[in-house]
Amino acid sequence: MRTNFNLPRLIGLFLLCFSVTAFAQDTQTKKSIGDAVYQEYKQNGTDSALKTYSQLKSKTGEYNLTEWELNRIGYQIMMDDKDLVSAEKIFSLNMKEYPQAANPRDSYADYLIEKGDPEGAKKYLKESIAIAEKSDNEDEQTRILQGSKAKLAQLENKHKQLNFLVGNWSLNSTNFTNGVEAGKNTGTDEVVYDEASSLITINHKNSNGEITAKRMMVYDPIDEGYDMAYINTLAPMGIETSFIKINEVGDNKLELMETYNNQKGEKKKMKHEINKNDTNKLDWVIFEPGAKGQEWKKVYAMKMEKKN
Repeated sequence: MRTNFNLPRLIGLFLLCFSVTAFAQDTQTKKSIGDAVYQEYKQNGTDSALKTYSQLKSKTGEYNLTEWELNRIGYQIMMDDKDLVSAEKIFSLNMKEYPQAANPRDSYADYLIEKGDPEGAKKYLKESIAIAEKSDNEDEQTRILQGSKAKLAQLENKHKQLNFLVGNWSLNSTNFTNGVEAGKNTGTDEVVYDEASSLITINHKNSNGEITAKRMMVYDPIDEGYDMAYINTLAPMGIETSFIKINEVGDNKLELMETYNNQKGEKKKMKHEINKNDTNKLDWVIFEPGAKGQEWKKVYAMKMEKKN
């Protein structure tokens, strides 16, 4: 599922397909209550359609009764008929009919996003996530949980937590060995954000403007952090991957905890501290675990200043 504000349309189409395939066997022997309700909506309006649902749902042997029936026509009314008022009534009814299900809340959030109420949508996405995380249903544990988390991350701009880095930076860096300065370098960083993919690309350049390394980062809403790929162009070792978790630890100060596996397959950690002195200057310090992992040792420090 994509995580931009066109999600309701794409998700709606997906759910229409899912409903048809997932319950194809049932619909061969039972009528679709969703189709009956939608037909009544088209002929006599929403209130009459809701009455029809109440009348037909008691006929469990005749009609297919699942959360996906109302869910499907809710999206159909919202997307095809452009009737947000009626769609809200259908989605609201689905939550009432299936209070222990995650997807009706996720769908109601889609309605609120379509309506232009992202703040209201957050509440229902959080409820969907809470239900899905505790669910024994595989679909809720996977697809619904992933979709709700992705949309919530989008609404909360979690995928843009590092966008303050976008731009061109001059930097003065210092290497440390056992806490002692071991060398200094100058260079530049070119940081680009791609809106379509939410991808941050960092080109590390030396003083001659040559790219020496490249980092690519994208937000992972499921694990709530950034997946990162690193390529060293001077000493090619393939693509090195890691995961970064971000915490705000003070005013204009971030702590990034990076985890990765070394060439032996051992899990390792690095800590990054970023102090944003102002909009155009920041200090970035990198630490590695000390003896027995009980203390952090400074290994690299950068003073960065934005050039544009």
